[in-house]
Order: sequence, then structure tokens, then C-alpha cells
Amino acid sequence: MRLSAIVRFLLPALLAASAAAAQQPPPRDPVDDATMRLGPVGLTPVIAFRDVGRDTNVFNEATNPKSDFTATFAPKLDVLVHPGPALFTLTTTADYVYFHTYSSERGTSVSSTLRGDFTFGPVKPFFSAGGGNLKGRVNREIDTRARHRDRAYSAGARVQIYEGLFVSGAARQSTTTFDEDQTFRGEDLATALNEKMDAIDGTVGVAVTPLTTVSVVVTQERDRFDHSSERDSDTLRISPTVTFSPLAILTGTASFGYRRFDVLSGAAPDYHGFVASLTLGTTVLEHHHFDATFGRDVQYSYEQDAIYYVETGLQGVWTWQIVKPIDLRLEGSRSRLHYPSTALTGSTDDTAYTYGGGVAYRIRDTLRVGLNADFRARESERGADRGFDSHRIYATVTWGKQQ
Repeated sequence: MRLSAIVRFLLPALLAASAAAAQQPPPRDPVDDATMRLGPVGLTPVIAFRDVGRDTNVFNEATNPKSDFTATFAPKLDVLVHPGPALFTLTTTADYVYFHTYSSERGTSVSSTLRGDFTFGPVKPFFSAGGGNLKGRVNREIDTRARHRDRAYSAGARVQIYEGLFVSGAARQSTTTFDEDQTFRGEDLATALNEKMDAIDGTVGVAVTPLTTVSVVVTQERDRFDHSSERDSDTLRISPTVTFSPLAILTGTASFGYRRFDVLSGAAPDYHGFVASLTLGTTVLEHHHFDATFGRDVQYSYEQDAIYYVETGLQGVWTWQIVKPIDLRLEGSRSRLHYPSTALTGSTDDTAYTYGGGVAYRIRDTLRVGLNADFRARESERGADRGFDSHRIYATVTWGKQQ
């Protein structure tokens, strides 16, 4: 075939491809999705009054529970800036918690996180820095609302190798510091739990479909405690992970893997076994949405004779949009806390339950009111004094961009 014939054959195809590329809309600017835009800056404020009602067991006591009226004012602000290949996101939240009678439970929590994402062709570096001055219950084990300060930093990059194949790496550091006067069941929380964690993550992943990504994440963690060296540990974690796009029928992330958790002091047995983190959601028949969360991992205990526990938890939420502005929600959760310490004898499990639901009315796109009720309880094989139950009926009012 002569050159002129080749040109006559290829030229229309090249012109058609160029026209199609020209018709492709440019990627949507994330700042356009903000509630308000001021030039290159997008602002998305949310204001919520939540937990407005009566808590029948303020201190999670097994006997003689105390009841009180409580309310929380919770503003939040997302700020987005998108200059060229960079996207900066600043998120600031605050909780102002009020109790009418028990003023010791009142408190303010403030936290902020700044994240930067960059795109340089196939290379996408990122960084994140955040911290908070918080007062609240840090986990299912500790019932006191303790004042603590958290800091977290990370940086890394994702590199697109070929089409759907990518690799990424990141380094992380976090610290937790409790105020010196914070105690629970006679244990000083600063002595037990002030810590610093350093970690390195490596990931290899592939997009098996436009809506599904499969990856393997390998993590090395190093935990060191300021005043409780018997808790120092090293971790190797291997986590195969499946991620579903928000556009898929099934959305979210499922990670099932293996954790090698070594207690360096030998004060507690090592944990080598199954860990998981799963958050999935789906919509059925347009009006019914289901969310499921499952997790299993090692958590540090405040107790001197326990060092750590393995928590396995499952939560399910069903939301039914009865008509466009009204939805009904039902949910339940169960968490088992298993203490493998050789210093403990007999049965060593605690089990926590939550059941509840609510109805909400969306007055307009940015204004939602709801009435909720829940029952919470904990049972313990280690002693009746560790258990409790309570129930609440409370209201919420939220203004701002709704999910």
C-alpha cells in the first residue's frame, strides 16, 4: 500500500478521534461540589444539634445509674482549594457536650485535619496532618469521658504502573497523650496508654473492573509507650483488600488478613491471627439501603494485667425511605472483647450490645430533623460490676449538605 493510500485511510480516523477527545468534558472540579464557592476556595459547613435528650446511665454504672439531660452542639467545616495539580482539604470539627446536672461530663472536643493530594501524570503524592484536643470515651472498654490529645501525620505516593495496575507507599506516625488526672477503675490512663506509633504501608493493586479494585496491603507497625514499656509491640500486617466504587451496586471496602502482633516484654501472649475491616453498603428496590460493618483487631487495654484485648464487632443498619422526605432507620451491633492475658484466670470476655432506630424528616435538602432511641448494654464474664445497661430517647437537627 502506497503512502498516499495509508494517509487517506488513517486521516479520517485520526480526525474522528481528535473530535471525540475534544468533546470529552474536563474532569469535574471538586470545589464545584462545595456548598459555597469563593473564587478558588470551596466551603461546606454543617451544623448539628444531636443527642438532645435524657441519658439514663451517664457513667455506665452497673448499680444505681445516674440520669441526666444532655445535648451536643457539633459544627463542622470542610475547606477545599484546588490550584492546578494540587487539591488541599481542611476539615475542622467541634463537639460541645452539655449535661444539666453532672457538670464533670461537660466538655469541648476540637479536631482538624489537613490533606494535600497532587497529580503529576502517573505519580500522585499526598500528605496528611491532623490532631485533636478531645474529651470522650475512647473505646468500648473505657467508660469515663477522658481528656486526651491525638496527633497523626502521614505522607506517601501512588504510582500508576500500567492501566489498572498501581503501587503505593506511605509512612505514618501518631501519638496519644492523656491528661495526668484522667483515671478509670483506679488506673491512670496517661501511665497506661500514652503512646507513639510509627508505621510503613506498601500496597500493590489492580482494577479488575471499572468499579472494583483488588489490592494487597503490607504494614509494619512499631508501638512504644511513654510509661508502660510492657505494652511495647511490633506488628506485621498483611491485608488483601477489595474496594468497590460508589457507583457500583455494592459499595465500600472489605479487608481480611493476618496480623503478627508481638509483645516485646513477654507480659502477655503474642497474637498471630485473623484480622478484618469491612464496611459495605447497598441499595435494594430504590428505597431500602443496607450498611454492614465488621471488624476484628487488637486493641490496647488500660488494665495492667491485661495489656491488650481482641475486639470482634458486627453492626448492621437498615434505612427505609418511606416517602421522599421521610426515612426510617433500624440498627444493631454486637462487640466481643476477648482478653488473652495469662495474668487473668477463668472466663475473660466482655460483650457489648446496641439496638436502636429512629425516624427522620427532611424539611429541605439542607435541613433534617430526627427522633431516635437506643438501648445499650455490656455483659462481663469477669464480674457483674463491669456490666451496665442504659437507654436514650433523643433528637437531632442537622443543617448543611446531607449525605
